[in-house]
Amino acid sequence: MNNRGWMALLALGVLALLAMDSFFIVNQKEKVVLKQFSRIEKTDIQPGLYFKWPMVEEVVKVDGRALVYDVPTQSFLTAEKKLLNVDAFVIWRISNVQRYIVSVGGGSSNPQVMERRARELLDPRVNEGLRNEFASRTVFQVVAGESDVEKVEGDTAILRDPTTGETVEVPTDQLDESVLRGAGAGQQEGSEPAVDSVANDQREALMDQVRAEVNKSTLEDLGIEVVDIRVKQVDWPEQVRGRVFDRMRAERQRDAAAHRSQGREEAEKIRASADRQRTETLAQSYRKAQSARGEGDAQAAAIYAEAYNQDKEFFRFYRSLRAYKESFDQPEDVLILEPDSDFFRYMKGAKGAP
Repeated sequence: MNNRGWMALLALGVLALLAMDSFFIVNQKEKVVLKQFSRIEKTDIQPGLYFKWPMVEEVVKVDGRALVYDVPTQSFLTAEKKLLNVDAFVIWRISNVQRYIVSVGGGSSNPQVMERRARELLDPRVNEGLRNEFASRTVFQVVAGESDVEKVEGDTAILRDPTTGETVEVPTDQLDESVLRGAGAGQQEGSEPAVDSVANDQREALMDQVRAEVNKSTLEDLGIEVVDIRVKQVDWPEQVRGRVFDRMRAERQRDAAAHRSQGREEAEKIRASADRQRTETLAQSYRKAQSARGEGDAQAAAIYAEAYNQDKEFFRFYRSLRAYKESFDQPEDVLILEPDSDFFRYMKGAKGAP
């Protein structure tokens, strides 16, 4: 092949490359801008097939879907000045693709590089929002999602630790307004000045506050909308976790001992009541038995008296025979009596004649 053939083949290759670079496709999951000499000419291009000038215009594509990433674990102080390790994640998406590429891209057209820079810019904003919201809430509000304001006195709120039962005073300007409103409503409606836990989801309010605070800066500065921020785990730092668990264990043991003592007290009450009922039942039964036995003895005596009055001689004879039977029951028994004793009266004659 001569030089003219090679030149023709090279020209065809260049034309093919230019033709391939003259069209681009936008799918539904992407956000695309068209740049000309590093200047953005078109933005928010809808899905479809488009023409561009090769070697002059450049297409920059970024992911237009909602993205999720984990925020590095940070330590925050609560309203009671207690340190907590917080592990959270962020759901975000590109709201303004032009501002996003200008602010985050830094001259790069690589979507992975821009996404990494976006996370680096989001982290301090999210951490600052979490730090501010955690500082206005107690451990119980963060973990259980409820308020534990005991009562409000002037500019000071008294909070109760759900683990130890201890109370701590916190300035009201450090607490969320929704918590103070709930506590104030409880004080007005309740019969006692102390307020029980307010049944409102403080964790949900915390996340909404952080998201709103972060969006104030990211939407305008970065073109990023934070869809949601969620806390995955809240834990004590390693250096205080052992002491917290020991205190919780001691509290549970104290509660268990109190329950056992109460159970023993109730058992003694039940046992004393059972013994009293047993004694009363036995006394009543003995009284009824004695009464029945007395009535039986009285009836027997009356029958004996009536029988005796019907035939006195026969009754004396019958009693003497019973006395003989009982007296001479054993062969070795010996009686020393006078022959003319009344005991042998009925042995001398049928009628007991002397």
